[in-house]
Amino acid sequence: MAFVTCSLGLLPSRFSVARGGWETAGAKLRVVERRGQGRALVRRTPRSAAESETTSSDTIQEPLPDVPFEIRGFSLGNVAGILGGALTVYSFYTYFSSSGTASATSLGFVYGVPILLIGFALKYAELKPVPVESQGLSRQLREVKATDTQKKIIRDVTRHRYGDEAHLDTSLKALGLIPRGASCPVLLKLVESVRDGQKYALSMEFFSKETPYSLWEEKLSKFDRFFGPDVTCSIAKIDEEKRLVQLTIVSTR
Repeated sequence: MAFVTCSLGLLPSRFSVARGGWETAGAKLRVVERRGQGRALVRRTPRSAAESETTSSDTIQEPLPDVPFEIRGFSLGNVAGILGGALTVYSFYTYFSSSGTASATSLGFVYGVPILLIGFALKYAELKPVPVESQGLSRQLREVKATDTQKKIIRDVTRHRYGDEAHLDTSLKALGLIPRGASCPVLLKLVESVRDGQKYALSMEFFSKETPYSLWEEKLSKFDRFFGPDVTCSIAKIDEEKRLVQLTIVSTR
């Protein structure tokens, strides 16, 4: 008769026939039989470095893909405001026309006023979509030559957004283009164009009220790596008095 002994701290998580024993997250438990004693002992054997690296690499989580669902073409603030306003007006009308006896009046006030307030809050925090100006065959070239980053920029700024300070504010902050205590540059429009006959270019025009042009020039070396790969970036001062700056990303595909 054979007995198996092991400490509680080394309880096996699974049994492997191929490896000849139990395995835990950090060690291998091997069954060893002692001759003449009719007893089997469970010994803890450290894993090799190669096994440890394989286990560690297998536990690394891949980045989550972008969520494909997007709300486009209308403003949530407008929808909530119209719906809440309609319910509130209907409740007032029903209340006065029935001398306060209609049962639907209270329900209208309970739902209508909160929805109306939500609509006002959404409108206050709303960023409107940025217009896109396409020159020549740039729109057709976008599908073939544009990088994933260029396409993502267009998707992000051409829909209503809520709760952000400005379009691309996170990217501008990461690039160091927002001085301490200053407001974020405001994206005014996108311009698609064709460069050198076959290269797709995406230009972003900013109203840079509190970010000096010298700071844009200073951070230019970071743009290729940040918006890359397969791009070259440049900046241009459009109007010094109006403080307009243009950042252009050209695909090298």
